[in-house]
Amino acid sequence: MYCAQCRCEFEGWTAKCPNCTTPLVMRPASASGITGESLSYDALLDLVRANGGRLTIDISTIAVERERKHSFPHRGYGRAWARKLQGTLGNALADLNTTEVGRDRRQQFPYQAYGFAWANGMRGTIGGNEVNLAASRVKRETKWRFPYRGYGYAWTEEMSGECGDRLYVELVTTDVGKHRGRQFPYFAYGYAWANKATLTLTLKE
Repeated sequence: MYCAQCRCEFEGWTAKCPNCTTPLVMRPASASGITGESLSYDALLDLVRANGGRLTIDISTIAVERERKHSFPHRGYGRAWARKLQGTLGNALADLNTTEVGRDRRQQFPYQAYGFAWANGMRGTIGGNEVNLAASRVKRETKWRFPYRGYGYAWTEEMSGECGDRLYVELVTTDVGKHRGRQFPYFAYGYAWANKATLTLTLKE
C-alpha cells in the first residue's frame, strides 16, 4: 500500500497513511520512479569541495517494513523500521536500503509489552558511489493506555559511515513516523520509523 502524498510505501498494515492520514492506494514497490544519473567519484568529491567540504542531502523514507508478534497470554509486540530511503543530489540519486535490523522487547507486569526495532545497518549509493552506514544512536520511547496496552517505539536517530576512501557520511533523522494498533482484547502494537533525514558528506582531512 502506498501514500501518494508522502510517497511512502507501507506493508498493508494500515488503510490510511500514519503520517498524513491520506487513504492508501495500491502501487508497485518501486515507489519513487526515480533513477538518477551516475556520478564519478571525482565528480562527487568536487561537489563536496564546492560546498566548503560539507554537503547535505535531504532524504525521505519511501518504504516501511513492519512485523508483529505476541506472547501468551496478553502481550503484543509491534516493530517497524525504514526499509528504503531516497533523495536527490542534482540529477543524481541517493538511495539507501536497510541491510541489518536491530530488535528488542521488554515487558512490564502484568500485561504491558514493548517491542523495539530500528535500522542498524544500511547500504546504498549516491550517484552510483557505494555508501555503508551503521547506527550510532538509537532512540526508544514507551507509552501505555489503560488498562493493559503498552506501546514501544524505536528508531535510528543517527548513523555514520563512509563513501569511498575520501568521504565521511552521517545520517541524522529529522522526522519520525509513528503508528499504533491493537487487537481485541489486550494486544497492542506500536510502530515507529525514521521518516525523513539528512545525509551529510564530509571530506576527510
